[in-house]
Amino acid sequence: MKERFFGSRIYFRKLTESDATPEYAAWLNDPEVNLFLETRKATVEELKIYIGSQNRNKNCVFLGVFDRTNDKHVGNVRLEPVDWEKKRATLGIVIGNKEYWGKGIGTEATKLAVDYAFQKLGLDEVELGVISENVRARKTFEKAGFKLVRIERRAMNHDGTLYDKVVMAVKKGDK
Repeated sequence: MKERFFGSRIYFRKLTESDATPEYAAWLNDPEVNLFLETRKATVEELKIYIGSQNRNKNCVFLGVFDRTNDKHVGNVRLEPVDWEKKRATLGIVIGNKEYWGKGIGTEATKLAVDYAFQKLGLDEVELGVISENVRARKTFEKAGFKLVRIERRAMNHDGTLYDKVVMAVKKGDK
């Protein structure tokens, strides 16, 4: 059985190639889901390759977010790069299944990712960068305990337009 890390409504586990399903690919091909993502389209075959490469990367922790009630894959979290020496990592998260939007799953997954980083990985800090236009994500991160670190002006290129990058972080002592 694959190791799992449980929250109240969701759990994390390492993704495998068998998790590369048409439904997962559909999230990444949905303009509403991928609006602020780096990946804008994907096939099942590309996802298998991506999952394999992430799992082989020693400085990456790539986990699926699953519904505890039905084991449905609803999103992903990624800690990358993990700086094992400085005990810090950068967090990326997506709740791709839109049925789970607006229900606090993103906040729970973000909090659980921080707990995972601190408890399971022994890290002291988790940072993230979010495009300034993604107000919903910024609110989610604030609810999960992240604080503003800095704003990098015109640092993110999104569809040919430069936007500010909002850098946020949470430290072990803050929780």
